[in-house]
Amino acid sequence: MSDHAEARFLLAVLAERWERTERPIDPQRLLDLCRQTDVAPTVHTLLARAGHLDRAGTAAGELARLRAKTRMDNVLLLARLEQALDLLAARGIGVIALKGVDVLHRFYSAFDERTLDDVDLLVRRDDRDAAIAALTGAGWLAPDEPERTHWLRSSYQMPLRSPGPVSVLLEVHWSLGQRLRYRIDTAGLFARAVPLDVAGRAILRLDEHDAAAHLLLHHVQHYFDRRLKWVLELLCRVRTPGFSWETLASRLRDWDGLGAAGLALAHVLKLFPGSVPAGAVRAIPADPWRLAMTLPLRATHPLDFYRGTRRRWVQRWIAAAALERPLDLPAYLRHRAVRDRLDVDEDTDRVG
Repeated sequence: MSDHAEARFLLAVLAERWERTERPIDPQRLLDLCRQTDVAPTVHTLLARAGHLDRAGTAAGELARLRAKTRMDNVLLLARLEQALDLLAARGIGVIALKGVDVLHRFYSAFDERTLDDVDLLVRRDDRDAAIAALTGAGWLAPDEPERTHWLRSSYQMPLRSPGPVSVLLEVHWSLGQRLRYRIDTAGLFARAVPLDVAGRAILRLDEHDAAAHLLLHHVQHYFDRRLKWVLELLCRVRTPGFSWETLASRLRDWDGLGAAGLALAHVLKLFPGSVPAGAVRAIPADPWRLAMTLPLRATHPLDFYRGTRRRWVQRWIAAAALERPLDLPAYLRHRAVRDRLDVDEDTDRVG
């Protein structure tokens, strides 16, 4: 059975287009999509705030339960975050909070409206080893060899698991993307970073243009998957006072990510038509040759831009279309082949 009607209902709720939520939907299919898109607590919040929980039918109760679970999960994760920040601060290591840790208290009215699947912290490249040592010295678990060395040599982040019976994932980043895809200047990120308070701890968050560029490239690195919370937060960022699409385009151009971001923005516009001004598309276009190259993969489902994105060959196809310079493709494919042999995929298995 098709879940297109439920997908359109979900997108209408997230856009608060209530006139499009009046038709009956299948509650179980809606729940399945809320889980896939990782927005169940957000959907419950928006429906409850608008007085439309009844439109979710019998899914309303499960959405409330998932929001309550999010509340408990986030309490644990934020407590572990505070411990990690104290360990890093004791070593004099500066950090930038990425994604959920940054936006949870800025774009949401309550901390149970958005899932936190992990903690993402960016450190300077020169602080990477010290940061990992500070955490592992306190009991956090890094991957075993040879996977650990692979993360250090071939990636831009290291996953760590907290000690204790209930594990929390924390990723130490030293860049925002693979160096074979992008040229992201981490020093520039720290120079432009903005102060952020987390439970009385003074850390940093990305400048909104850096954060928006990161989210667009992150969407490509996750092969246009269905997690909609990142899309919603991108739209929140680009609506902040002083945001400039031209500045964002310049940043992406400097990072060799303008072409990839154009594809990501095209997906955003499929999900939420009219959500960005026409000038955004002119500044960050989806190049016709990239769209033509990936046309055979295009999906008809309301939530998807491409189909079959969990398959390796599809991911490689998309990666080729998203590269800023097609001549870089052989080097990228060699890198990807090594990663696949080690069964490590930082682009699709890690969320935040």
